[in-house]
Amino acid sequence: MTNQIKKKLLWYASSIIFLASCGEKSIERGEVNAVIEIDSAKANIVNISGELFSIPSPIQTSLLIQNSKAAYRPDLLSNVEGYKQHQTNSAKALNLGVFGTDMAYSSIYEDGQKALEYFKAVNYLANDLGISGSISPALIKRLGANADNPDSLLTLTGRFYEEGDAYLKKNERYDIASFIILGGWIESSLLTSKSALDRNEVAKIRLAEQQASSATINEILDKTTGDEFQSSDLATVLDSIADAFAQVESSYAYTAPIINPDTKTTRLTSRTEHSMSDSLLTSIHQLLVSAKAKISEQ
Repeated sequence: MTNQIKKKLLWYASSIIFLASCGEKSIERGEVNAVIEIDSAKANIVNISGELFSIPSPIQTSLLIQNSKAAYRPDLLSNVEGYKQHQTNSAKALNLGVFGTDMAYSSIYEDGQKALEYFKAVNYLANDLGISGSISPALIKRLGANADNPDSLLTLTGRFYEEGDAYLKKNERYDIASFIILGGWIESSLLTSKSALDRNEVAKIRLAEQQASSATINEILDKTTGDEFQSSDLATVLDSIADAFAQVESSYAYTAPIINPDTKTTRLTSRTEHSMSDSLLTSIHQLLVSAKAKISEQ
């Protein structure tokens, strides 16, 4: 991998850990320095081998689920009690990604106490992996005081971002970064699939849109993990998930971009429409449940 690709991968993993991937991104285009605006409520853009891919962050997916008027389902979240029992670095990283997603979900639904429980798990695993320094008692006290304020909880977790990003870049822990991405994506996709099964059409479309993300994550794992993971039961399930997502129907709908000559910006409005049958939705959900189980038991 080139240094640029490595930085993009590590930056995204840090975003999953620390839920700091809000806001609008822009990139320069051509000699006129025009800006292409990307709606980060829908996607993060990750550069892999010179190609741009879209992978949603946990907070983006959680916001979409909430905005679709889906009921809060704390019963779907992970059991946080065993977070100290994971032995290998891969297991810790995978579950760190899972708990980061659960924290985003519970915080957005204003379940401050549960969000704080997941924060403590994320902090413990991040420290155990050497990703962040110890969280000060003062910060934990502030988190407790703001347990019912989702905005403050998400803001306070931003302290993790710089430390985690610096660690990953300095130590080139690309396998750990990949596992964090994977854990977060599996959990957020599982929450989405459950909402879709509850007849939430917005969630169903969102899940269908993960077709490209599934292939992208497998590509990232191929580049950053070794034979031990590639021959694991989890990798086998991921291949099945990718095969299932390949059956999602998609069509490209072009609309003219919106150009603002005053600000020299171009807003892209074309989109690819995705859809899936109810039977395919059920199959993907069951595969995600299997993947989550294999992550939890590691």
